[in-house]
Amino acid sequence: MKFKRLLSRFLVPVLASALMIPLLLPVSTKADSMPDAASEVAAINVGWNLGNTLDSYGTWLTNVTPEAVETCWNNPLTTKAMIESVKNQGFNAIRIPVTWAQFTDSEGNVDESWMARVKEVVDYAYDLDMYVILNVHHDTGEHGSDKVCWLVASTDSYEQGKDRFTGLWTSIANEFKDYDYHLMFEGYNELLDVNNSWNAPTAGDDAYDAVNKYAQLFVDTVRATGGNNAERNLIVNTYVCSADQQVLDHFVLPEDSATNHLICEVHCYTPWFFSTASDMSNVVFDDSVKAELDSLMERLESFSRRVGTPVIIGEFGPEYKCNETDREEYAAYYISKAAEHGIKCFWWDNGDYKDGSEAGGYALLSRTSLTWREGITNALTDNAVSSGSPDTVSDTQETEAPEEAEVTEASEPATQETEITETSSEQQETTQALQESEQTLKNDFEESQSAGNEKSVKVPLIIAAVAVVVVVYVLLFLLGRKKGKSA
Repeated sequence: MKFKRLLSRFLVPVLASALMIPLLLPVSTKADSMPDAASEVAAINVGWNLGNTLDSYGTWLTNVTPEAVETCWNNPLTTKAMIESVKNQGFNAIRIPVTWAQFTDSEGNVDESWMARVKEVVDYAYDLDMYVILNVHHDTGEHGSDKVCWLVASTDSYEQGKDRFTGLWTSIANEFKDYDYHLMFEGYNELLDVNNSWNAPTAGDDAYDAVNKYAQLFVDTVRATGGNNAERNLIVNTYVCSADQQVLDHFVLPEDSATNHLICEVHCYTPWFFSTASDMSNVVFDDSVKAELDSLMERLESFSRRVGTPVIIGEFGPEYKCNETDREEYAAYYISKAAEHGIKCFWWDNGDYKDGSEAGGYALLSRTSLTWREGITNALTDNAVSSGSPDTVSDTQETEAPEEAEVTEASEPATQETEITETSSEQQETTQALQESEQTLKNDFEESQSAGNEKSVKVPLIIAAVAVVVVVYVLLFLLGRKKGKSA
């Protein structure tokens, strides 16, 4: 009798505690807090670019201030109301191009006033729970003359600029390291070779090698800053963001310490004869335009499968050519065809809002009156596809799994209770001790998880622990019955 009392009051609780110790061990939450690239891209419906704003520059400026640079390409200062209008129009993602050249030193350190302004604009969208892409823009692109570009698709240029590039992305990444998954980084915009060649390089494979080096350096630099940047979704672009087949074939996905957290980006003003206002002879959206878009999306889906990452189109759109109906049809077809291939798109809006008989400009939003070309925006948002927030799946799993655990835990003890009524008082004490120990440990576990903001696979572990405890109890019960009979 004394042995059984000792067993029930001391040994069983100790045994139960030991079995449930694994439940108290902390488990990383990064996978839950930072959804993978596919989940985040799926949650985007359609995006909008804040073009020709923070990406503006002017070598002619005598007073280089954030306000002077932001407005030097004839756009007004960005306001919170402007970004709220973007969200209210149905866009749930925004790309914020930024040119850093005039506000960084040779080591990539960023002027505090410029960083503060960039952060302010990012926060306009981030605080609305929009998906935000922040990039390095005209630090790449055409170089020479009055340009500020210092990142060129050549290995010689890479060697000269890699330390500044590392310093710049270290500065950006540290500034935003605590932002959650809604913020994504894009390493560089349109890297051009030494000949300023569009579509594909004319300087040979050296240009491709340089792009791949920049992509790897960008990923390594951001990851090294830690925090949420350890698994933030990062965007790397092809040579000049081209979707030409030879360019896609030469792109090498960077190695990454995080798994499934990279996205590839291209820019596709396809077909150019329809999209550019320099060609006013092609203003009709017809089967020839559709055929080019069909081919583009098939090519990009194949590329996505090859590199094993989602692909987004970071810029697209036709300029206004007094053909609003055709542009609306283009927008609807472009977005729906992209959706069929799992591709999300961001309209390039440069703020140049043309109307009437004057051609040119990509703007959907008049940034002064906050009015929209609603025919096109409706075509974009009505044909967009979104899976909802990447939180949705994990939240559903977290609400459904505990219900499953409760059913399991409730059904097993229910069967036991009938048998318990026939046991001795010592066996009842044993059961009560087991249950109390189990509940105490579960409470401690939940408190420790809440305090550490940690989520894990606790449901299956709890089920396993409860099962082991029940087995121990059954063995003790059988032992008690056997001793009772022998007595």
